[in-house]
Amino acid sequence: MPPFKDEHILIIAPGSQVTLAQLGLPESFTPARFRFPTRMFPAEKKGEYEPYKIRERRHEVPVSNGTEAPKEDVEMKDADSTTQQDTVKTEATTEQPEASANTEQKNEEAQPTDGQPTDPAAEKPTTTEIYYEEDVTSDEGAIYPIENGRIVDWSCFFALLTHVHNTLSPPFHTPIMLIAEPAWSARDRETITQFVFEKFKTPAFCMMDSALAVCYGYGTSTATVVDVGKDKVDVTAVTDFIVSEHGRGLALEGCGGDYMTDRLVELLGSKGFSREMCEQLKRSNITELLPPGTPLPGTAATARQGVNPAASASTGAQNGSANETVPRGPGDGTQTGAEGNGDEEDEGVLDVAAIVSGNTSEFLANREKEKAEKASTKKGSTDQNAKPVRLPNSKKEKATFQFEEYVRIESEKEATNGPGRYIRQTREIEVGVERFLAATPKQNSGERLTSGLLEDIATQIHHTILAVPDATKRSELWDSLIVVGNGSKIKGFTASLLGAITQKYILSPSATMFTSEIPSNFSTPLPTGGTNTPAPSGQPGPMNHPAGHGVNPLLVAATHSNNPASSSMPPGTPLMDPTSMSHHHRSTGHSQTPTSVKTLRPPEYFSEWKEQANTNAPGAAGPGGPGVASGGHGMEEAVFLGAQVASKVVFVLDQGLSKGFMTRVEYNENGPSAIHDYVM
Repeated sequence: MPPFKDEHILIIAPGSQVTLAQLGLPESFTPARFRFPTRMFPAEKKGEYEPYKIRERRHEVPVSNGTEAPKEDVEMKDADSTTQQDTVKTEATTEQPEASANTEQKNEEAQPTDGQPTDPAAEKPTTTEIYYEEDVTSDEGAIYPIENGRIVDWSCFFALLTHVHNTLSPPFHTPIMLIAEPAWSARDRETITQFVFEKFKTPAFCMMDSALAVCYGYGTSTATVVDVGKDKVDVTAVTDFIVSEHGRGLALEGCGGDYMTDRLVELLGSKGFSREMCEQLKRSNITELLPPGTPLPGTAATARQGVNPAASASTGAQNGSANETVPRGPGDGTQTGAEGNGDEEDEGVLDVAAIVSGNTSEFLANREKEKAEKASTKKGSTDQNAKPVRLPNSKKEKATFQFEEYVRIESEKEATNGPGRYIRQTREIEVGVERFLAATPKQNSGERLTSGLLEDIATQIHHTILAVPDATKRSELWDSLIVVGNGSKIKGFTASLLGAITQKYILSPSATMFTSEIPSNFSTPLPTGGTNTPAPSGQPGPMNHPAGHGVNPLLVAATHSNNPASSSMPPGTPLMDPTSMSHHHRSTGHSQTPTSVKTLRPPEYFSEWKEQANTNAPGAAGPGGPGVASGGHGMEEAVFLGAQVASKVVFVLDQGLSKGFMTRVEYNENGPSAIHDYVM
């Protein structure tokens, strides 16, 4: 087989909302050039689909020249009748003035006089013309073939693949790389393989798992991939480029971006916020997830964060005084005041030497008097050089965002004669601390009870890593966490997820000081009645737990504090039932409870994939369907970067030596079921 060229490789990555596609590999890998909405519309013929909404328009058109009867065919006559024709023409010419006079008289009668209505019979006749147009901005009646990562409408999904293939129009000798969702079954992969070979006549086809593609994009062989989508989350452990199917979190429903939108609707619905407002609020830069334990702006803990206890003690401020409730500044309305030039730079600094050498109370009184005089001077004149204080978003109690909406500028009656016209309007909307609560547990009793979005994802990550058979790889999986997906683009998502994992599962370093990887017959010395002799651990006892591996049983109890069996015991009490730990994985080291969790840094040599500004529409294609990918799509779409890297390796460098793709000849010989031998 001749080698494939970079410009001929076709990559398709279907998603629940957006399908990424690109024809050809650039010299420096870039985000996807085309972004197709993962939806189709039913066509007029049953079983067929259109990429856009087709609307039928009716337009009244006046009929030109009245309603004339069609002209009859002209008959050829003999030359002898020429004289007779001339006679008829002469008679018609003679009668023409009289006919013209009658016509003028009729026109004068038809003209309406002032104040008289026009005769409806005299109006020009019209006819109705029907034409069809594509409404590229409408989502009415759309069919989404993929829901929660699973294909629910096969005919619509195949129509989508056909639309993508026809739009990019690849040449005949084009290999295809398709990114597979983790929720696709073996039968689904076979069905897709059969369709691609039979419909597109491709010479080579490769189907790659999305989690493995992310590892290719990050350049790592072992990682825990957390893919946050629209309404689901996939958690996958990859060890040495092999996907661990056991314990894999497949399409966890209710853990995606829609969870945060629903939570905002629940919090702000009573204030007049629609779902579209909450969706744009979630995508804005003022919505942020704060790490666990961070106080919200406006609370008592946040108001007291700016108070310096040492300065309060030196100035003699008491609890509940006026100076304690006012922020130290700088800025208007603070203790320090607005920033200025000259002698105002050291206004909030106390001269310690003057306090020690002289009378402290007199010095402080003079200090307060000078500050009062300066404040009165500032009130009378405005300082043009003063700079306003800009607090970070996490410190602001209220913030505003730009809400965009399309407003119809003509009535429905006018729109029936043509396409409706819309105008985009932008207005600012103010939001309080609700913007920090998008991932908190829902309060609606009618839905599934959860402990919060981040807590549910952390629980699945813990379960997936513990299910990896190779226990020596688990610590590496904890330190190689990758969070991708457009649902994770919200500010602070990754940091808050790490905080939830740390708070729930990470073992404190202080509890591991006396542990040992080598089993010992003697435990850590315990406080005994006047002796330092270590207690032997050969026989079981209340202070010698079998799961302790010869370490302090109090430390064992701390490392297994998440065990439900120990929830009813007082903190620090070791378990008494040796069989209660039988459901845990038995291995050396800290394979059950991690000591650290880290995220992998993305590669720095792909400049187009560096983290950019947050766009207003993550995970959704703009009006008009597919278009060139704009800035703002960073490493949350690393699956497409990995698809480009894998395509370069599989189709160009390897050329099938490692059976990375399935050829047309192999498909004809073995059928679609052989794709499992080539799937990556």
